[in-house]
Amino acid sequence: MKVGAQGVFYLAILALLVSNSVSANFSHDENQFIAPGQLLAYHGLFPYVDYPYTHMPYGAFFYAISALASDFDFLAGRLMSCLAWLGCILLMVAISRAMRGGAGDPSTSPASWKQLLWEFLLVYVFVNHGPVLFVLGAALNHSLATLFSLLAAWFFVRGVQSDGLAHRAAFLSGACIAIAGLIRFNYASLVVVLLVCWLIRSVWLGMAQARQLLLRYAGGVLTASLPVMVLIALAPREFYYGNLVYIRLNTIYYKELLRTSGMDLAAKLSDFVNSILLQPLDLLLYAVLVYAAAASVVQLMRRRSTLDLARFSIAGIASALWLSGLAPTPALLHYFAAPIPFLIVLLLIFEFRLGRLERLARALGILGVVVASATSIRLANPMDEFAVLLNPSQWLPVQVHELAMSLKEHAANGRILTLQPMIPMEAGYNVYPFTATGPFSWRTSLLLTPQRRMEYDVTSPQELPALLTKYPPEAILVNFEAPNAGFERQDLGGLEIPFSDYAIAHGYKAVALSPPFWPRGLTLWIRQ
Repeated sequence: MKVGAQGVFYLAILALLVSNSVSANFSHDENQFIAPGQLLAYHGLFPYVDYPYTHMPYGAFFYAISALASDFDFLAGRLMSCLAWLGCILLMVAISRAMRGGAGDPSTSPASWKQLLWEFLLVYVFVNHGPVLFVLGAALNHSLATLFSLLAAWFFVRGVQSDGLAHRAAFLSGACIAIAGLIRFNYASLVVVLLVCWLIRSVWLGMAQARQLLLRYAGGVLTASLPVMVLIALAPREFYYGNLVYIRLNTIYYKELLRTSGMDLAAKLSDFVNSILLQPLDLLLYAVLVYAAAASVVQLMRRRSTLDLARFSIAGIASALWLSGLAPTPALLHYFAAPIPFLIVLLLIFEFRLGRLERLARALGILGVVVASATSIRLANPMDEFAVLLNPSQWLPVQVHELAMSLKEHAANGRILTLQPMIPMEAGYNVYPFTATGPFSWRTSLLLTPQRRMEYDVTSPQELPALLTKYPPEAILVNFEAPNAGFERQDLGGLEIPFSDYAIAHGYKAVALSPPFWPRGLTLWIRQ
């Protein structure tokens, strides 16, 4: 009965994730993950080595798999992200059950109906929670980084509960946390968090065990990092540009072109408080984090409890991810989605030791979560969301695929120049690899000197004419950046002006396209 109820519930959650994903708005952020996967899958091109890339590289390998799995590349990428989020949810529940089970095997102590309902409530709250809605519906690298960080936490929790699993768990947790950090840069901070946690466990076990555990953990980190080491060896300057130089350029871009205030730490904290922390649910989650962190530290100093160490590891991970959300400039709302899965884990296992008042405190706590959730999240009718699944023609990724295939009515096989190359690649066209990051490296390119652009293999509007003379495009697809900032202040859509200028100067013919997901309309310049 319980197994069946859980099966039905999590299938419904998967359907809800898919429904939200196929109906989510089009985002130019997704191209920088889908397109590198396509370049790897279809052309054997690697980040850094063959084109500038502004993220850690491992996400490209996963999106290459999704691109090979279906001709609907964008849809496959979003669906893979949905499956990753479902895996995250199952791991959140599994970690909480393992911690409630103490040192025993959680499978031997099945959850009660009260526990199941508590899990169902918090999972449903999670998939409807404001800060995570954007990353839940888009094909980004958040889902994969979260999945592997939760896997690392799961291996750590199980490893500290059983000495027989400790060595294997240390290696696997190291490998998973390294993969998470090599998918999304801010998750690399968790390598240090788990190192500290394994070090505490090692001290408890003695010097001989300590050396073995730490070597296993380091071995896992090193093994998972070998592919990126190869990429760094092949393209050290390009790796340096993509993960360090670009971050500084992006900060300068925002300061000079988009914003004049709200770019320092005080302003970031103010934005966090005003946008997130004042919501009752988030206030509750972060209060639980503070309590769990303080309580676990106190208990670790008083006694050697694996449960307290496990709780300390989850609180440490959540805290590190929150701090890393303040690192980018500007700090955007969805950056603070990273700690929420771990905050949900802490809430799943939250308890007070209040003696006779414990039952009353638990009831009041549940009531508080329900009230906080009801006042902080907007719930749509689930039946309306499930109904979306019955009409594939209205799915945004399907409409993107139809746009891609419609290009064949106008342009012969060849190269298409666009800042959203994932779309023509879905129809089998070649593209220009420098556009793999979409508008992001392109919009900051002029902040580099010509010598630096040559050193980092970065293309700017100054190098574009020579590139297009050598490899002329069959067509040029523009107007994706119409609502976004350009190279200068008050320059909306300016990033695509060099493309259109080239088309006009070389006699390309303009064709208007009106895909349903982009009401502004697009322009396809066709070579005559």
